[in-house]
Amino acid sequence: METVQKEVMFCGLGNHQVIIEDIIQELELEPYAFDIRLILMEAVTNAYYHGNLSDCTKPITIRYLLCGGLLNLQVEDSGDGERNLLIPQEIGDGEMLEDGGRGLYLIRCFSDSVEMIRNTMFISKNVCAH
Repeated sequence: METVQKEVMFCGLGNHQVIIEDIIQELELEPYAFDIRLILMEAVTNAYYHGNLSDCTKPITIRYLLCGGLLNLQVEDSGDGERNLLIPQEIGDGEMLEDGGRGLYLIRCFSDSVEMIRNTMFISKNVCAH
């Protein structure tokens, strides 16, 4: 598996699904497509609504590095990074059906590590070559 390191920048949520699918195909990680799609969809949605405050003129950047069996992702919004973002270890049954709050929990569940530093979410996931 060769090392791939790139970034893509876009504004709004108009074409984020296509961008995510392109990343999965480029990295040849179709066996992990569900996990990666869920992680990136939730992280990008969080960046748009909470970081960029739904402003479709502010950019979101996805950086990705695949090296060996480790996929590192960064999703950066254009916010000021001043919000206190706690990534829950668990959520209650009642929270599972709420409109908000599940996304960060799901990212944690489907990745090996996730951390928010200022306005960038750092996510890693172990993947194996297929």
